[in-house]
Amino acid sequence: EIWRALLKYKFLIAITALLFAVFGAVYSLTLNMVYEASVRLVPETSDGGKSSGGGGLGGLSSLANLAGINLGGTSGTDAIQPTMYPNIVQSIPFLQELINAKIYNPKIKKWQLIKDYLQENTTNAPLQLFSREEDPSEHFDKDLKNVVIPSNNGEKIDFINIDKKEAGLLNKLKGFILVEIENKTSLILIKCTTPDPIIAANLASLVQGQLTKYIVNYRTEKVRKEMEFLTSRQTEARKRYDQALFTFSNYKDQNRNKFLNVAKTQEKKLQYEVDLAFNLYSSLTSQLIEAQIRVQKETPIFKVLEPAQVPLSRSSPKRSLITIGAMFIGIFLSLIIVFFKSVNLKELLS
Repeated sequence: EIWRALLKYKFLIAITALLFAVFGAVYSLTLNMVYEASVRLVPETSDGGKSSGGGGLGGLSSLANLAGINLGGTSGTDAIQPTMYPNIVQSIPFLQELINAKIYNPKIKKWQLIKDYLQENTTNAPLQLFSREEDPSEHFDKDLKNVVIPSNNGEKIDFINIDKKEAGLLNKLKGFILVEIENKTSLILIKCTTPDPIIAANLASLVQGQLTKYIVNYRTEKVRKEMEFLTSRQTEARKRYDQALFTFSNYKDQNRNKFLNVAKTQEKKLQYEVDLAFNLYSSLTSQLIEAQIRVQKETPIFKVLEPAQVPLSRSSPKRSLITIGAMFIGIFLSLIIVFFKSVNLKELLS
């Protein structure tokens, strides 16, 4: 009976499937073409190249992760783990810095800021022109961007205040970028999708550079501040030593015949000040050199396993899959229609 019904309504099924296939093909043509470029990084997961287990285990962590082996005790004490990298890239401060970077636009054949590129390419897909989502920011005061909040008893108020236009550009840029961490190998995968293949590769390279710079600055910030402090103290100590040495030398030149005990005592005092200033300067110099070495040790290493490459083909839309999927939906709906046409509902309900 089912076979008879299918034969009876075969033209209905075929026409419905064909119509849905045509609709799917037309819909796929309205979608914007998107190209995807990706970068793969091997992060240094140990703290400053050292593991908690000692030895050279920390330096082998990244290579072991590539083989799918997780070496225990190599996570270090770093507060920013690779699992946090996607959140960093999607954060507003990160995007605000990235949006002011320059990319090469092949359409106009010149370099331009990312925010300028986004402003020039804010067109919607044809089928999205008739739909409009309510924007919560429309209910906000337009002058919120210009509001100045006074300090509270000298306390610094740290927050971000952006206008609707900037928020829209940041959200659009956020939609272009995706950062994933492969669970087995701990590789960092940066994906960038844009309507232009060259811009996609360019943006992926920019995200890679800014992310590595962010992590390096975070890991070395404390040591760099210490190094700046030691540099200023060393400069002061050097001036103090030079002044003490000049005073001592000048005193010796003016008191060549030392017969009085007062002169001898004064010379010893000046010599002591020279030695004290030199020891302080020498100690600060040693600490500064140690701080410089620690900066190098704390600087994480990111090995680019696969750099950004200009995609040769679009990543979406998959027009053939959309057409085939629409055709199967048409077949499914036509079968439902055939079922209700061929089955007696009264007998079925009873």
